[in-house]
Amino acid sequence: MFATGPDHQITQPLGQFFASQLINLEWLKPGAETHRLYSAVSDIQDGASHVLVTAYPVQRPDGDWALLVINKDQDHPHKVKVNFRNTESGAVASFRGTVAESVFGRAQYQWQALKKVADPDGPITHSNLNANANTEFELPAASVVVLRGKVGN
Repeated sequence: MFATGPDHQITQPLGQFFASQLINLEWLKPGAETHRLYSAVSDIQDGASHVLVTAYPVQRPDGDWALLVINKDQDHPHKVKVNFRNTESGAVASFRGTVAESVFGRAQYQWQALKKVADPDGPITHSNLNANANTEFELPAASVVVLRGKVGN
């Protein structure tokens, strides 16, 4: 989780540290309460039919929905619309109102192999967006993004 120097002192956090923060502090609600994890599908693929964007929706105990989205495309950002479909009723909903967005990608962290350090080396960027059914969320190339907010029709 951390790079260390010859004296074993921490010199900087590594990518795993920031990814862990996204998962444990932004996507999931810290604590022992129950979260409900759901399946998701993406239609963003490369020419060989490999899925480039994967998503992991969770209904948090605080009532928010959070979506952990991974853009595995190393070269291209992608815009996505997010819909939540109730498989029993068929009803479709989307993020409504303020959505907290946390981004960890190349602009926040880039390993410099020759120097054996990351530059930049964080932090995760946070912003708030006003969302509705037509909102497209930008996923930077090679990024992990968490979108968190209320869902409604």
